[in-house]
Amino acid sequence: MVKFCHNCGAELRNENDKFCQKCGAEVYHDNNSNFNNLDSGMTCPNCGEMVPLYQKSCPHCGQVFEDNTVAVIIGYVVSIVFSIFGLIPGAYLLTRDNPKSRTQGVIVCAVSVLNLSALFIRWFAYLFMIIAIGFGIYLWINDEYLL
Repeated sequence: MVKFCHNCGAELRNENDKFCQKCGAEVYHDNNSNFNNLDSGMTCPNCGEMVPLYQKSCPHCGQVFEDNTVAVIIGYVVSIVFSIFGLIPGAYLLTRDNPKSRTQGVIVCAVSVLNLSALFIRWFAYLFMIIAIGFGIYLWINDEYLL
């Protein structure tokens, strides 16, 4: 029976090894343990092959098993509420191996930039309104008329 490290998922060369050659974690030799048995792995959502637990990617098709749901949610919230800081989780997602995470990173960055540009447009509109109101008050105080 092929055994895998419960910590990193690396295949063990010898079933009687006490420590993993890759990460150095202690290997459990309980035959009833679900950590060491290949049958206790998960099914790859891309190709359907059985993958040992704790693997970061499928050895058959290369599908990356990285869950960045929290980073995506934080990215959207931050990019909407605090525009400029939305680029941080967006850049984080862009550096991930998972193509879906990279796509979400592009979207988070785009939302952040669009929201930031809308914020600047609002600031210029407010500034223009303040200048127009100030000019109107100036004309009213000095009894000047434009028409």
